[in-house]
Amino acid sequence: MSSILSLIIFIPFLLGVFIALFCNNFWGKIIAFSGSVFVAILAVIMTIGFDPAGGVQFVDIIPLVQSYGITYMVGVDGINIYLILIITLFLPFLFFVLRYQERGFWANLLFIESGFLAVCSSLDLIFFYAGWEMMLLPIFIMTGLYGKSIKRAKAMLDMMYYAIFGSMIMLGAIIYLGVAHYFEFGFYSFALADLANLNLSLMAERILFFSFMIAFVIKLPIFPFHMWLSGAYTHSPSVATFMLSAIASKVAIFAILRFVLPIFSLSFVEFSSYFVALGIFSMIYFGVIALRCDDFKTLLAFASASHLGLILAGVFSLDVVGMSGALYQIIAHALTSGAMFLMVGIISNQLGTRKVSQLGGIATKAPIFATLFGIMMLSSVGLPTTIGFVAELLILVGLFKTNLIYGIIATTSIIVGAVYMFVVYRKAILQSVNEITDKFKELRKSQIIAFSLVAIVIFVMGIYPKPILDLSQGTIQSHYEKYIKSNLKGQE
Repeated sequence: MSSILSLIIFIPFLLGVFIALFCNNFWGKIIAFSGSVFVAILAVIMTIGFDPAGGVQFVDIIPLVQSYGITYMVGVDGINIYLILIITLFLPFLFFVLRYQERGFWANLLFIESGFLAVCSSLDLIFFYAGWEMMLLPIFIMTGLYGKSIKRAKAMLDMMYYAIFGSMIMLGAIIYLGVAHYFEFGFYSFALADLANLNLSLMAERILFFSFMIAFVIKLPIFPFHMWLSGAYTHSPSVATFMLSAIASKVAIFAILRFVLPIFSLSFVEFSSYFVALGIFSMIYFGVIALRCDDFKTLLAFASASHLGLILAGVFSLDVVGMSGALYQIIAHALTSGAMFLMVGIISNQLGTRKVSQLGGIATKAPIFATLFGIMMLSSVGLPTTIGFVAELLILVGLFKTNLIYGIIATTSIIVGAVYMFVVYRKAILQSVNEITDKFKELRKSQIIAFSLVAIVIFVMGIYPKPILDLSQGTIQSHYEKYIKSNLKGQE
C-alpha cells in the first residue's frame, strides 16, 4: 500500500487526459464518475489503514532534480487526512447534483481533484508550490467556459492577480530556505523534514514567516486581503464557487499547519495573538457585510469567509483543543458551505435570480429542498447535534483557554452569523410565494439522495465525532509538544 497515495493523486489526472482526448460526452461522464468512485474507495481504504499515532504515512519519494534538492515527496498524517477525504468523497457527489454533459467539464473536474490532492499531500516545498500555482488554473478555465456572468473574466483575473502576488512573495521565501539549507548543511533541500532543522536568525524567520502567511491569508481570504472574494465567488459558476469555498480555502489552512508551524515555530507562537485577533475581526467584519447583501451567493461568500476567520483563530489558539476544532471545522465548513453554494446555484438556474428580496415561498413549492437547505444552514450556525456545533465548540474552548476576551468576542461573532443566516432563510425560503418563485421545482431524485447523504453525515459527525477527531489527535498533540510548548516556555 506504499504507493496508494500516488495512485489517488494521479488516477484523476490520467483519466482526465484520456477523457479529453478520446471520449465522447456520454462515455466521458461515465468514466469520470467511475474513476472518481474508485479513487474515493482507495481513499477510504487508506484511511482505514491509517494509524493516528504513526506520524507521516504512505510516503512516496522520487528525486526529480537531485542536485538541487527538488523531490516528489508526498505523505499522509492527521493534518491532511481530512482534506484528502473531503476532496475524494465530494467528487462523486457532484455527479448527482450537476447536470453538465460535456466531457471537457468532467475532465476538468478530474484535473481539479488531482491538483488539490497533490498540493495537500506534499511534503516538499517546490512540489507544493507547483501545485499551489496550478490548482486554480482548471477553476479559471471552468469559469471561462461554463460561467454565465459577463463579469466572470474580470472577477477571476482579480483573484489571479491577488494569488500571484502572494505566491511570488512565497516563492522568494522558498528559494531562500533552500539556499539557507545549502549554506548550513552543504546540500540543497526543500523537504519539510530538512527545512524544519534550519537555524534561522530571528529577523530572517520573521520575514519568511510573513512571506508565507501573506500567500495563505490571500487564499483563505482574510481581511484585508479579501477584495477578490465577492467577485470570484459571485460570478463563478456554482461548481467553481464550491471548489473555492469547500476545498481551495482549506488548502491554505493545511499549508499553515504543514509548513509554517514546523519551519517557523518561534514566529508562529510569537505572532499567534495577532492572527487570532485578525481571524476574530474577520468573523465580525464579514458577518456585518453579509447582513447587507441582497445577492444570495454573495451573502454566502462573506458567510464562508467569516467561518474561515474562526478556523484561522482556532489554528493560532496555541491549544490542542482549539487546533483540533479548526481541523474539524474544515470538514464542517466544506459540507455545509459547499452544499449551500450548490443549492443556491439550483435556485439561480431555475429562477434566473439570486436576489433575496425577489425570493420567498420556496418551502411551499419545494419542501424537501427547504428542509435540506435548513439542515445545512443550522449546521452552519452551530446547532447542537450537527457537525458545526462540535467544531465551533472545540474552537471556542481553545480560545477561552488562551484568552477570555478572545473567547467572548468569538462567541458573540458566531451569534451575529446565526442572525443573518436565519434572516436570509426566512426571506428567501419561507414567506409567501411570488410570481418569480411560483415556478420553482422540487429537487430531482438524484439531488435529493446526494444532499440527504450530506445531511446524514452532518448529524452523524455531530452526534458521534470521536472516530474522525481521533484521526488528527496524534498529529496535533505531536505538533503542540514539538513546536509550540517549548516556545511558549521560552516566552515566559
